[in-house]
Amino acid sequence: MDDLIDYLGSYLIGSIPIGFLLLKVMKGMDPRKKGSGQSGLTAVWKAAGPSWGVLLLLLDILKGASAVFMAHKLSPTDPPDMVVAGFLVLLGDEFPVFLKFKGGRSMGTLAGVFVALLFCMMVK
Repeated sequence: MDDLIDYLGSYLIGSIPIGFLLLKVMKGMDPRKKGSGQSGLTAVWKAAGPSWGVLLLLLDILKGASAVFMAHKLSPTDPPDMVVAGFLVLLGDEFPVFLKFKGGRSMGTLAGVFVALLFCMMVK
């Protein structure tokens, strides 16, 4: 049951469109209207500037790392669960259920997943 909660939670964490929400709430704009039509780092950078892009990068890194750390907390002796959670958070970021399955390119989320996996594997 922990695996199901972890997997579903990881996908839903990844599905949170941070770039879209950040600009919609703070600036009243939709990043999908500029450039590639996605809601990720590049679109936010083009729509609102570099400071918003860097903020989104940091939040995406936290999003990726949080899914892996959640999997580590639920089953600390099962490293494949952490890898699957990392994959699912990336899948959620690429195909978010909240934006009709059109997300970003997941570079920041991928960085967070890698950092968290390395940390969990090294610290044990």
